[in-house]
Parts: sequence; structure tokens; C-alpha cells
Amino acid sequence: MTLLVRPARLVLAVSGGSDSVGLLMTFADHVKALPDRDVDLVVATIDHALRPASAQEALDVGLLCAELGIPHVIRRWEGDKPKSGISAAAREARYRLLMEIADTVGADAIVTGHTADDQAETIAMRASRNASPDNRGLSGMAEAVLVDGRRWLLRPFLSTPRADIRRMLTEKGRGWIDDPSNEDRHYERVRMRQALALPAGLAADGMAGAETDCDRGEGGNRDNGAGETGAVDAMARRASLSDKAAELAERHLTILHGVLARFDIAGLNAEPDVRRHLFSVLAAVLGGQPHLMAARTVTRVSAFVDGGLAGRITAGRVIFDRRRDALYLQRESRDLPMISLEAGEAALWDGRYRIHNLSSASVTVGPGVAERAVAMAEFPDVPPAIAMRAVAVMPSIEGKNEHIRVRPVLQPFDRFLPLFDLKLAGTLAELIGCDVFVAPPIKLSARKS
Repeated sequence: MTLLVRPARLVLAVSGGSDSVGLLMTFADHVKALPDRDVDLVVATIDHALRPASAQEALDVGLLCAELGIPHVIRRWEGDKPKSGISAAAREARYRLLMEIADTVGADAIVTGHTADDQAETIAMRASRNASPDNRGLSGMAEAVLVDGRRWLLRPFLSTPRADIRRMLTEKGRGWIDDPSNEDRHYERVRMRQALALPAGLAADGMAGAETDCDRGEGGNRDNGAGETGAVDAMARRASLSDKAAELAERHLTILHGVLARFDIAGLNAEPDVRRHLFSVLAAVLGGQPHLMAARTVTRVSAFVDGGLAGRITAGRVIFDRRRDALYLQRESRDLPMISLEAGEAALWDGRYRIHNLSSASVTVGPGVAERAVAMAEFPDVPPAIAMRAVAVMPSIEGKNEHIRVRPVLQPFDRFLPLFDLKLAGTLAELIGCDVFVAPPIKLSARKS
């Protein structure tokens, strides 16, 4: 609470399990102790409607909130549920509904009760898929994540063991709900929790199968001793790598018209890990991809760059073209979409541009035409072949007028931006011409001290 920028209005995500009830009680006590009471709380419960008891459990949370004098909102996940991928669908529904509540009440942030136990399970699941040092997910979940570019999600309990939370609730005489799905081995998280040999009964809140991480690139640990130190170290290394990549971009990178990146040859002498990270993120941005390139692909690109010879390769939908003066990166022209937008409609084109048709007529959006004269006018200081490829991957809008709004999208941070990558995302957003990101509601200088 001391790091929170105040005044603030917070939406607390409370399911009724021990983690979220502990979150509610902790914040209620802290706010009550504030001399100026400049923090407002709203509790949100998402009823996934996957169990008969879920509706009553949501009402029970409301009774606790009434006792504490805190407003409570329930949102139900309506509609048909998918027969497969239920965990991912439940997670998406949960965050969508929490965002709607936060928008309605004008919250500065959403706060969840993810614990050190959740952190350990998340890292273990990611490591089971890919234990490579290039796997950013091994640093665990971030303590703060910007969701949809609009609202920050905070996780203040990431270094707190669930046992400590339950001990506190027991001392206060408070109970909690145990979700039976937390023992269902159909879910990967349950299997991983049991593999980690957690004590019986220490299951995570809410949907056991619902991933607790918002962004695949987040990371952490669960133990209090050396494990916690290892988590902190991993998170610090992750943030440092991202910050250094931002500094490298500031010194050596320019982006023309949002589609063509020019990286100075001198910058290729940077630390290999930093350069790899920058190129991986940059490829996602220019390729319109929500996730970074696979480690083996990044290795292939690095080998090409280190070879020192002129030429080009394609990786992650992006062409890496090395010339004498610079390395050029741009989206390849293959598989570019053609879409129609009716009046008032908005859509994401090629993962790279959000286009909103504010006119009264329909428009068609597709790739540009690689005309040499147009290309050289748009990119006068670029080799002609590169300029023509760049024009060909820009969005061309038939019937375009002043009522068509086109904004570049900064993948892979458009949906989830972990605090680890805030500086790098901000640097790339400025270079590509994106909107400025919402500042986190915590004091970063105090956090880093």
C-alpha cells in the first residue's frame, strides 16, 4: 500500500477462496488505518457459472463486503461454455469482466491475490515446456501488468506463501471457500501443484485450471528462503535485460512509417543477449505477432547477423536484410489480409494496425502496392528494393478519408504489458508512433530502491 500512488480507486478480485479473502481483509485493514482515507475499494466477484454452488459463493462474498462496508459487484460469465480449452476461456472471461467493472467504477487498478505458490506453479509449468534460459516466462509473473493498454493489474501477494495468508485468516476467525476443481487432475495446474508436493489443502483460489498469468512472458518463485531470492534475482535479470534493450534501441534504432526498422551496423556489437532480446521483440512488433520468436529462431537470426555478410533471411514473418550501413527489418509481404469494415466498425489489421471506420460508408483494407515512385517518395533514403517491400506491407484503404482512423499496434504488448518491459515498450511505442501507455499506479522509484 505504501507504494501505491494516491488517491486511488482499486477493484479487488475476490472469489471467496483463501487468497482473495486474505487480499480483501488485508486491504480493508490498511485502508481503515490510512489517516486521510484516500484509497477507495470496490470488490468484484466473477461467477464463472461452472459449478452449481458458484452463485451462492458470490453472494457470500457480498455478505462479507457488506460487513466491511465495501461496495461489491458480481458479474456472471454468461453464454455457452466451450467443450475444450475451458481454462483459457475462463481466464479470458474473468479478465474481460474485471476490466468492464474497472471501467464502470473508474478504477486506477485491478488487484488480484496471486501468491508465491501460484508463482511456483506457473514457473514449473513453463519450465516443463521450455527450460531454455531464453524462456522469459521463467522469471515468473510480474507484480504489475497493463491490460489492454487501459488498466493496470497489481499482484501484491506474489512473494507471500498461501500458508501465511491462511494462518492470518484463521487468527481473525475468517473462513474461505475451497473449490473442488482445485483437486481435479484434469487441469495442468493441479497436476503441477501435486508434483511440487504442496501440503494437502493448499489449493489455489478459483478455477484450478485457469492460468494465473496474464502474459506468457511473465515470471517468479514460491519459496521463502533461497527460492524467493532466486525469484527476485530472475525478475531483476529480466527487467535489466529489457531495460538494456530499450537503451540499445534508443541509440541505434529508427522506425520509418511504422513498418520499416533501420538498425545501425554499429549496434550489432552490443551484448548478444541484449541484442537477441531486442530483435525478438522488434520482430513481434513488425510482424504483428502476440508472442516472441522461438529460441531456436532467435538463434538462427543471431547466427545470420553475426556472420557479417550482406543478405537476408525471414523469421517470425519478418525479413532481416543486412546491408553495408544497416540491418533493415520489415514484415514479409506473404499472407497479408484483405478485410472490409462497415460504417462504425473497427478491426485489427494484420496484428499491426487498429483501424476504425468512423465514416458513413464501408471501406476495404488491404496491402499497399509496391510502386517504385511511391516507395522512393515515402522512403527516400532507403535502398529501392527495401523501400518497395515496405510500401507493400503498409495498409491501403480503399475509399479512405479523414473519417478513417489508423493507429499502429505494439505487439506483443497490446494485450498484456508486464512491468518488466515498460521501458522497452515505451521506447518502441515512441519510435513506431503508438499511443503513450498508461503510467502504473505504483511508485517505481521506491519499488527499485
